[in-house]
Amino acid sequence: MGTDTTAFSSDALPGVVKSYLEAHVAEDYATAVTYLAEDVTVLDDGRTLHGREETRALFDATAEQFTVTTTLLTLSHRVTDVWEVGTHLSGDFPGGEVDLRMIFTLEDDVIRRLEITV
Repeated sequence: MGTDTTAFSSDALPGVVKSYLEAHVAEDYATAVTYLAEDVTVLDDGRTLHGREETRALFDATAEQFTVTTTLLTLSHRVTDVWEVGTHLSGDFPGGEVDLRMIFTLEDDVIRRLEITV
């Protein structure tokens, strides 16, 4: 795909992704979902979520269950409207640590699709 992966820098991101990540890392999911399209598709941990409310409900439930610290590590711009952010999560969830990729697909300055994968 011709992607270049670099150390994470929020300055290199489109504003909507930067704002989403700031809210997400702070576990302010009520704000984070405002940067998603109303009918967003989110793929997370083998689940497909539809829309902001379903996404927020899952994120809130996970935050109630586990304490997690998210570190943003890498950034790549895959194609015109697709950005990938590599993250490291640590906390009291099973396994205690995991590296994830968050792949953002933008459309009309909103996040249309978010895929969170190992």
